[in-house]
Amino acid sequence: MTDEPAISFEHVRKVYDARSKDGRAASAVDDLTLEVRQHEVLVLVGPSGCGKSTTLRMANRLVEPTSGRIRLEGEDVTRVDPVKLRRRMGYVIQNVGLFPHRTVAQNVATVPGLLGWDRRRTASRVDELLDLVGLAPERYARRYPHELSGGERQRVGVARALATDPPVLLMDEPFGAVDPVGRQRLQAEFARIQRALGTTVILVTHDIDEAVRMADRVAVLSTGARIEQLAAPLDVVARPASPAVAELVGRGRTARLLALGRLELADVDPVVEGSGTPVVLGTELGEVLHSFVGANQTVQVVDQRGAVVGSATPATVVRALDRVTADHPDETQVTDVHDTAVGTVRS
Repeated sequence: MTDEPAISFEHVRKVYDARSKDGRAASAVDDLTLEVRQHEVLVLVGPSGCGKSTTLRMANRLVEPTSGRIRLEGEDVTRVDPVKLRRRMGYVIQNVGLFPHRTVAQNVATVPGLLGWDRRRTASRVDELLDLVGLAPERYARRYPHELSGGERQRVGVARALATDPPVLLMDEPFGAVDPVGRQRLQAEFARIQRALGTTVILVTHDIDEAVRMADRVAVLSTGARIEQLAAPLDVVARPASPAVAELVGRGRTARLLALGRLELADVDPVVEGSGTPVVLGTELGEVLHSFVGANQTVQVVDQRGAVVGSATPATVVRALDRVTADHPDETQVTDVHDTAVGTVRS
């Protein structure tokens, strides 16, 4: 594994002709310096108009930077033919953009066809990718986009973007047009695919929940693509670096911490008799908390093989949150999290 970033932005600016109220040219992106590590999922999140989509589109030169340098695996993208560059980078957008007159298989085969792949290699890759995104080739390959659900179309869009195994995948609000339940399923499915392939991903969203659920690191942006915080999801939620980040995280902070934390062996109590469905080590803390609803205040904890390893109570969740937020500098905020967690069970 090389230490070379997958993609880097070096003092990048994008200035449009439009003028701001003071008469100066408006900067959509103002002096952005950012490195995206190999194989990570970096999520850009922030309010509308902060420059996150402009940043993404400069990476494959759908938007040309005004100044600065962008490198793809060390190569300056401004010196590369933009059409060839886009064939090297996967791109997924909210409304997918599938060709309506082409079948699913033909859509997925778009870039391999442009690169001159032979028919056998292309067909094999199409089948492989449809399997990967959970669309059986024998069932879906010959369908047309209008015959698919929104979630299925989005899966085809991901498969098409991954067709030539690009080093970087760009995703602009990729799940925004899907219903909430389908959206969570797609997020989980995409996380599985990304872990399997190790593709470097830059994903744009306005949804902080999507950001913390999917990211290895989150870049919280404010106007002009100014980086307010660049950190792991847990750090962003538990330790906001600025008022702008704290405002974005908002009042759902406790629920997000519960979703980010997982039950570990060190958290559990000795084995005692419990009721309800046992919880498995590694379960999200929010699901552990939910297991107490309609049950006694003690449930059994089992390992992946089903062997009982201990028990859990609401206090177990509080201890786990202590561990998750152990480095938190503001003890009063941690106490608030504890009170909310226990209160959730009591209510």
